[in-house]
Amino acid sequence: MQWTCKYCTFCAEKRGYLFKHYRLKHGIHTRTSPLPCLYKDCLYTFKSFNALKVHLSVWHAQNDGGKGRKITFHCQLCDFVEPCNEVDFFTHLRRHLKLKQKVSCPYQGCNFKSNIYSTFNAPRSKEHKLDSKMIFKSEIVSENVSEEPRTNRPEDTVTVEPEDSDSDAADTAFGLTSDENVEDLERQLEHNVAALFLKMTLIFNISETALQDVIEQINQIHLLSQPLIHSSIQRILHQSDDYLVNEIVKVVTDNNAFLKCTSSGGSLSTTSKQTAYILREFPVVMPIEYTLKKDKHIFLYVPILKMLQTILSNRDILDKAMSSESNVTQGYKSYKDGFRFKDNHLLTEEEFRIALCLYIDDFEVANPLGTSKRKHKLCAIYWVLGNLHPKYRSSLHSIQLALLCKVSYIKEYGYSEILHPLIQDLVSLEQHGVYVEQLGSSIKGTVLFVAADNLAAHSLGGFFESFTVSRMCKFCMAKREEIQLKEVRTGMFQPRTKESHDRHVHDVLEDSAMSQEYGVKGNCPLTVSLENFHVVDGYPPDLLHDLLEGVVPLELALCLKGLVSKGYFTLEVLNAAIKQFPYAFSDRTNQPQLITKNFYSKLTIGGNGHENWTLLRLLPLLVDVVELSLSASFTEETMYFLDCKIAEHRHLFQKVFPNETIRPKHQYIEHYPQLIQKFGPLSAVWTMRFEGKHKFFKEVVRHAHNFKNITLTLAMRHQKNDSVMVDSFPENVQKYLFHRNAQQNTVLVASSACVHGIKYSADMVVSVGSCSGLPDFRQITKIVVINTEILFVCRLMTSWYHEHFRAYELCGNHLFTISVTELCELNDPFPRSLYKVTGRQLITLKRYILC
Repeated sequence: MQWTCKYCTFCAEKRGYLFKHYRLKHGIHTRTSPLPCLYKDCLYTFKSFNALKVHLSVWHAQNDGGKGRKITFHCQLCDFVEPCNEVDFFTHLRRHLKLKQKVSCPYQGCNFKSNIYSTFNAPRSKEHKLDSKMIFKSEIVSENVSEEPRTNRPEDTVTVEPEDSDSDAADTAFGLTSDENVEDLERQLEHNVAALFLKMTLIFNISETALQDVIEQINQIHLLSQPLIHSSIQRILHQSDDYLVNEIVKVVTDNNAFLKCTSSGGSLSTTSKQTAYILREFPVVMPIEYTLKKDKHIFLYVPILKMLQTILSNRDILDKAMSSESNVTQGYKSYKDGFRFKDNHLLTEEEFRIALCLYIDDFEVANPLGTSKRKHKLCAIYWVLGNLHPKYRSSLHSIQLALLCKVSYIKEYGYSEILHPLIQDLVSLEQHGVYVEQLGSSIKGTVLFVAADNLAAHSLGGFFESFTVSRMCKFCMAKREEIQLKEVRTGMFQPRTKESHDRHVHDVLEDSAMSQEYGVKGNCPLTVSLENFHVVDGYPPDLLHDLLEGVVPLELALCLKGLVSKGYFTLEVLNAAIKQFPYAFSDRTNQPQLITKNFYSKLTIGGNGHENWTLLRLLPLLVDVVELSLSASFTEETMYFLDCKIAEHRHLFQKVFPNETIRPKHQYIEHYPQLIQKFGPLSAVWTMRFEGKHKFFKEVVRHAHNFKNITLTLAMRHQKNDSVMVDSFPENVQKYLFHRNAQQNTVLVASSACVHGIKYSADMVVSVGSCSGLPDFRQITKIVVINTEILFVCRLMTSWYHEHFRAYELCGNHLFTISVTELCELNDPFPRSLYKVTGRQLITLKRYILC
């Protein structure tokens, strides 16, 4: 039989040769790239070669060798009578074994019986393995029925991997004893040991020195256990001579996968060999060390073109990047709806183009309050593939490292020199593209935007880093004293354009005294080098720092001071309520900080963006502007509504706090409606998910305790980086699940599920549908998994909006209606927590839901 590669014209007579071809030619490795089924009409993909073998034996066994028939099997323990293949019948028998029922071997001439799962499989893998005629007992087989070979028809590509050691995967793997399969298994075991070492260093943050010590200790334990193995085998084979026992012990030891790989001379025995193996067998792009003028001044750069080739070699990622989302309704749902994308001639070509989203930020890896303050402060540049849907981009695994450098070096040498290798690759991407083997051509691309907080954006963009200067806005020419009297929506402030900004930069370079007049210090290195990027429309606003860590903590401090001074409550009562509130699910993780006594003098309540967001939702203040700004989609109407709310908020702020001035961040927020038209929903271009990437590096430093060449250490670490019966459900749910689950009477129920980085659990509330323009809600009672699809069994809720609480009050449907909800039906992917307040069940939204 000829096996043909799905990605090229390669053909092979043996299946193992095709496996090897996938590894060597297409870079498909276990757990790193989806492995496709060998049959062209099958869309399944797999995480390991063993999983693929199981799939072939189960789903395509009738196709191998030209067999086109099934046998009708009769179970002697139940009323099972069904045309199926041998694998399906043995799967059925195992259900009886798991119930400890005694099962007889179905093959003719065999009287073996057992109620033990592993024991029952022994005769099948030994005596009956070579029985190609499949002669079964007459009472087991009644007739042969000619049928078409069974093939799967999945609606979409799914990923399958056996997890239970009692599954068919284990039985199939043990039955593969050909030299080819043994060789594959040896490589697989070696690969798994290397993957374990990677996990120990990257996830558990074990240093390479400690890991090597663990390896040596385990090997020593194995060597010390040999006399025990010898004694145990000799006791079993008490009549055998020492030579035979020694040979058995040698075989057992030699076939110990861990010992074979890590003992002296093994492929993973030393740190250098482990690194070499990882570079050879895993798709790792190692960072390049660049030395500046002074020998000890270095920074690390991860080649962005090589990373793009590695990422896009994954068929699943490439398919998701190439699938364009068509917006059939008018509005703003992604960056493709904004003027920034539509005006970019390179990205709007009909051919597939790569859109990169960069992020730059400084962060401390040491104690920011200790003696090492700023000594080890680093600047990181990350990037993410903008072609992916936001639900995929939000995963931290999708965010890639581009550059790591000490902040002090940037101040000494400037951005142009530090970013030189990155800019070179970006210029090459624009002019020549990156070769994508899966497509057989070079794909061009450019930078879509640079996400950053205001300080980093002004620093890299060439604006003043101080926000006390007169021209403090990167979006318009407003002066600091003018924003107290005029609004952005009046059109009184001249917006910055490409032409005017280029003219300002030219004048400043000619005469530095013009800097104060224009609010510009110099040019942006990216603008100078890239043809399709300009600083004026390349830096979107940042909701995290403008709102959640800027205006929100400021105005909450002002409001709380007023409420406390008027005697509505005391600071102690408020802190007791914050401390004792029954936070649930994600709110428990992002629980607000207690308010310090000097909060008013500092004009902030402190806390980070997540904590302030939680507090804001639970304190019914300023909720409209924040919810609207964080919305995942906009229409022209909701955008104008946001504009009105921002204007209303400004007037109320100046009325309630007449002695307070309008801050620059207030003025930045007034630009949001126009910036949504340029960039699409601003929650898709903010910095919150990028900042979550810093946690990885901080964890590495905390465990490594090594600051010698800290950027190299961090960059290297980063790159190496129950069933229930359907009958238990209501009748309408039973019918739905029975139909979706191919008429099976059991389904898998999970206690929780994580989809695209969002965790769902029972008792959470999701929004589905709407009534009179307001969202409807359902409470999750169970999470059902059918194949790879997540379904929610939900209780329907009735709801109405409480203006006083700025929340929705929910109660159970009077008919206690239960229904099944799919992920695609949700108005918003974020589930919410249900809180009981003054006898009411309330939920607060994270962001405005467009129904």
